[in-house]
Amino acid sequence: MAKHYENLTKTALSEYITPDKFRTVMPPQWEFSAGYSELPVAITLKKETADKLSFDVPWDGMIYGFVRGKFQLQEKLGMKNVPTMAAINDWETKFVLVFEEKNPKETKAFEIESSEVFYLLENCRRVPEQKTRTDKK
Repeated sequence: MAKHYENLTKTALSEYITPDKFRTVMPPQWEFSAGYSELPVAITLKKETADKLSFDVPWDGMIYGFVRGKFQLQEKLGMKNVPTMAAINDWETKFVLVFEEKNPKETKAFEIESSEVFYLLENCRRVPEQKTRTDKK
């Protein structure tokens, strides 16, 4: 684990990203289809975590999406610049939420609960390719 992420502040994911403001996309759309007020989000899941979801996750464990309200996030986080990306990383013992911006020194990182990551992914707007396994025919 990177030393600068050892003593993270615990926070609720829902303080920053909620299902009603989050949508998933397929990898090609992630590179160019952000709305003006949307922030790209990359979620990295370990296989054991991905298997607990009700839908299939690609072999690499990556889920891509966008969250609306990047300017509000900038204000809430107290960042000088608008965040350029958010990442949610599965570190086995905890999840880490990272907001990046142009200046790496201004990066903000938090420890979040796995249950909130599951709630986000199960209740957001997902692409059709991420149908619930029981809905697939």
